[in-house]
Amino acid sequence: MMHYKVVISGANIFFENYNRTEPVVGFIASRLIKAQTEELAIATAKRDILVDWNRSFNADRKLGMPALHVEHIAPFTGWIKPKTKHDYYWFTDDEHKQAQIAELTAPPKKWFWRK
Repeated sequence: MMHYKVVISGANIFFENYNRTEPVVGFIASRLIKAQTEELAIATAKRDILVDWNRSFNADRKLGMPALHVEHIAPFTGWIKPKTKHDYYWFTDDEHKQAQIAELTAPPKKWFWRK
């Protein structure tokens, strides 16, 4: 079995952003999934996100059911697995969404053997 890094976006939610004028329209979630195939990794990540969404944010069923889209999937080839926190990164428009996806899918920085 391999580990896959799966980045998924969720849209069509009803989340009010009281601190800003623009509403939150979606979220990005990154998961490290152990699965036999990419398809199984995607299905597992989507299931985990929806279960967590309904438990944490949508317990009262006011936020709606997000439409999930796979933004990135790649085999995890590192030898040190990151501690995933299962965080959600909220976005307010498409530009903000693309900036967060770029940050989550960027290759790790070479910090170990720096001169």
